[in-house]
Amino acid sequence: MFILGNKGDLIVTIGSHNSDKDLTTIDELEFPMHYQIIPLEMGSLVERQIFQLGNKEIKCGVVWKLGSVVTTIKPSFEASYDPNLGICIQDIPGGSIGETYGSEKVIYFSETISEDEQNELTDIFYGNTKKYSKKYDDVFLDLGWIEVNSESYIFGEIEIKEFRTIPSLYK
Repeated sequence: MFILGNKGDLIVTIGSHNSDKDLTTIDELEFPMHYQIIPLEMGSLVERQIFQLGNKEIKCGVVWKLGSVVTTIKPSFEASYDPNLGICIQDIPGGSIGETYGSEKVIYFSETISEDEQNELTDIFYGNTKKYSKKYDDVFLDLGWIEVNSESYIFGEIEIKEFRTIPSLYK
Protein backbone atom coordinates (compact mmCIF):
# COMPACT_ATOMS: atom_id res chain seq x y z
CA MET A 1 0.00 0.00 0.00
CA PHE A 2 1.28 3.47 -0.86
CA ILE A 3 0.05 6.58 0.93
CA LEU A 4 0.13 9.89 -0.85
CA GLY A 5 -1.96 12.82 0.26
CA ASN A 6 -3.14 14.82 3.23
CA LYS A 7 -5.28 14.03 6.23
CA GLY A 8 -8.77 13.10 5.08
CA ASP A 9 -7.67 12.09 1.55
CA LEU A 10 -8.86 8.77 0.23
CA ILE A 11 -6.34 5.92 0.14
CA VAL A 12 -6.44 3.27 -2.56
CA THR A 13 -4.82 -0.06 -1.77
CA ILE A 14 -3.14 -2.17 -4.40
CA GLY A 15 -2.68 -5.88 -3.82
CA SER A 16 -3.92 -7.97 -0.93
CA HIS A 17 -4.86 -6.60 2.44
CA ASN A 18 -6.21 -8.07 5.64
CA SER A 19 -9.08 -5.68 6.20
CA ASP A 20 -12.82 -5.99 5.67
CA LYS A 21 -12.81 -2.37 4.49
CA ASP A 22 -11.83 -1.65 0.90
CA LEU A 23 -11.20 2.07 1.35
CA THR A 24 -9.98 4.21 4.21
CA THR A 25 -8.71 7.75 4.76
CA ILE A 26 -5.31 8.90 5.97
CA ASP A 27 -6.74 10.20 9.25
CA GLU A 28 -8.04 6.69 10.03
CA LEU A 29 -4.56 5.17 9.88
CA GLU A 30 -2.40 4.74 12.95
CA PHE A 31 0.51 7.17 12.98
CA PRO A 32 3.06 6.94 15.79
CA MET A 33 2.87 9.62 18.46
CA HIS A 34 5.84 11.98 18.76
CA TYR A 35 6.73 13.86 21.93
CA GLN A 36 8.50 17.19 22.11
CA ILE A 37 10.09 18.20 25.43
CA ILE A 38 10.47 21.97 25.56
CA PRO A 39 12.38 23.88 28.25
CA LEU A 40 10.41 26.95 29.33
CA GLU A 41 13.53 28.97 30.18
CA MET A 42 16.12 30.20 27.69
CA GLY A 43 19.49 28.46 27.92
CA SER A 44 18.13 25.25 29.46
CA LEU A 45 19.39 22.90 26.73
CA VAL A 46 23.14 22.17 26.73
CA GLU A 47 25.65 19.90 25.02
CA ARG A 48 28.75 19.39 27.17
CA GLN A 49 32.13 17.69 26.80
CA ILE A 50 34.67 17.12 29.56
CA PHE A 51 38.37 16.67 28.81
CA GLN A 52 41.08 15.76 31.31
CA LEU A 53 44.88 15.78 31.27
CA GLY A 54 46.45 14.76 34.57
CA ASN A 55 44.92 16.99 37.25
CA LYS A 56 43.56 19.48 34.68
CA GLU A 57 39.99 19.61 33.39
CA ILE A 58 38.15 21.42 30.60
CA LYS A 59 34.35 21.65 30.47
CA CYS A 60 33.09 23.03 27.18
CA GLY A 61 30.17 22.87 24.80
CA VAL A 62 27.12 24.67 23.53
CA VAL A 63 24.23 26.34 25.34
CA TRP A 64 21.13 26.71 23.18
CA LYS A 65 18.94 29.76 23.83
CA LEU A 66 15.91 27.85 22.52
CA GLY A 67 15.47 24.22 21.58
CA SER A 68 13.68 20.98 22.28
CA VAL A 69 14.14 17.24 22.68
CA VAL A 70 12.07 14.85 20.57
CA THR A 71 11.21 11.18 21.03
CA THR A 72 8.65 8.65 19.81
CA ILE A 73 8.53 7.00 23.24
CA LYS A 74 6.15 8.56 25.78
CA PRO A 75 8.29 10.24 28.46
CA SER A 76 7.95 8.61 31.86
CA PHE A 77 10.43 10.69 33.88
CA GLU A 78 8.02 13.52 34.77
CA ALA A 79 7.21 12.30 38.30
CA SER A 80 10.87 12.14 39.32
CA TYR A 81 12.09 15.13 37.27
CA ASP A 82 13.85 17.84 39.30
CA PRO A 83 14.08 21.12 37.33
CA ASN A 84 17.17 22.12 39.32
CA LEU A 85 19.06 18.97 38.27
CA GLY A 86 17.49 18.36 34.86
CA ILE A 87 17.91 15.13 32.95
CA CYS A 88 20.55 13.77 30.61
CA ILE A 89 19.02 13.47 27.13
CA GLN A 90 20.63 10.02 26.77
CA ASP A 91 18.42 8.96 29.73
CA ILE A 92 15.25 9.83 27.80
CA PRO A 93 14.37 6.70 25.77
CA GLY A 94 14.58 7.58 22.07
CA GLY A 95 15.46 11.19 22.96
CA SER A 96 17.47 13.42 20.65
CA ILE A 97 17.93 17.16 20.31
CA GLY A 98 15.43 18.59 17.84
CA GLU A 99 15.14 22.18 16.70
CA THR A 100 17.59 24.61 18.29
CA TYR A 101 18.20 28.32 17.97
CA GLY A 102 20.82 30.75 19.16
CA SER A 103 23.82 28.69 20.17
CA GLU A 104 26.54 30.05 22.42
CA LYS A 105 29.82 28.19 22.85
CA VAL A 106 31.17 28.15 26.41
CA ILE A 107 34.37 26.85 28.01
CA TYR A 108 35.42 26.50 31.67
CA PHE A 109 38.74 25.42 33.18
CA SER A 110 39.84 23.85 36.42
CA GLU A 111 41.97 26.05 38.67
CA THR A 112 44.95 23.82 37.85
CA ILE A 113 45.27 25.24 34.31
CA SER A 114 47.54 28.28 33.97
CA GLU A 115 46.24 31.51 32.47
CA ASP A 116 48.52 31.13 29.42
CA GLU A 117 47.27 27.61 28.77
CA GLN A 118 43.65 28.77 29.27
CA ASN A 119 44.20 31.48 26.64
CA GLU A 120 45.61 28.96 24.14
CA LEU A 121 42.81 26.43 24.78
CA THR A 122 40.19 29.18 24.50
CA ASP A 123 41.59 30.23 21.11
CA ILE A 124 41.51 26.59 19.96
CA PHE A 125 37.93 26.13 21.20
CA TYR A 126 36.60 29.24 19.45
CA GLY A 127 38.66 28.62 16.29
CA ASN A 128 40.65 31.83 16.74
CA THR A 129 44.06 30.34 15.98
CA LYS A 130 45.82 29.62 12.71
CA LYS A 131 48.16 27.23 14.50
CA TYR A 132 45.53 24.44 14.33
CA SER A 133 43.12 23.72 11.48
CA LYS A 134 41.09 20.86 13.03
CA LYS A 135 37.98 21.09 15.19
CA TYR A 136 38.71 21.87 18.83
CA ASP A 137 37.92 18.38 20.13
CA ASP A 138 40.36 16.80 17.66
CA VAL A 139 43.05 19.33 18.64
CA PHE A 140 42.48 18.70 22.35
CA LEU A 141 42.93 14.96 21.73
CA ASP A 142 46.08 15.62 19.66
CA LEU A 143 47.46 17.63 22.60
CA GLY A 144 46.99 14.64 24.92
CA TRP A 145 43.66 15.54 26.52
CA ILE A 146 41.27 12.63 27.10
CA GLU A 147 37.55 13.09 26.51
CA VAL A 148 35.95 11.57 29.62
CA ASN A 149 32.36 12.62 29.02
CA SER A 150 30.12 13.95 26.26
CA GLU A 151 26.45 14.40 27.12
CA SER A 152 23.48 16.66 26.50
CA TYR A 153 21.13 17.93 29.19
CA ILE A 154 17.80 19.65 29.55
CA PHE A 155 16.92 21.37 32.81
CA GLY A 156 14.53 23.91 34.32
CA GLU A 157 10.78 23.87 33.94
CA ILE A 158 9.66 21.87 30.90
CA GLU A 159 6.55 21.27 28.83
CA ILE A 160 5.83 18.03 26.97
CA LYS A 161 3.73 18.20 23.82
CA GLU A 162 2.28 15.30 21.82
CA PHE A 163 2.23 15.29 18.02
CA ARG A 164 1.05 12.93 15.32
CA THR A 165 3.40 14.65 12.87
CA ILE A 166 7.16 14.63 13.16
CA PRO A 167 8.65 17.74 14.85
CA SER A 168 11.64 19.32 13.07
CA LEU A 169 14.94 17.54 13.68
CA TYR A 170 17.44 20.07 12.36
CA LYS A 171 19.83 22.31 14.23
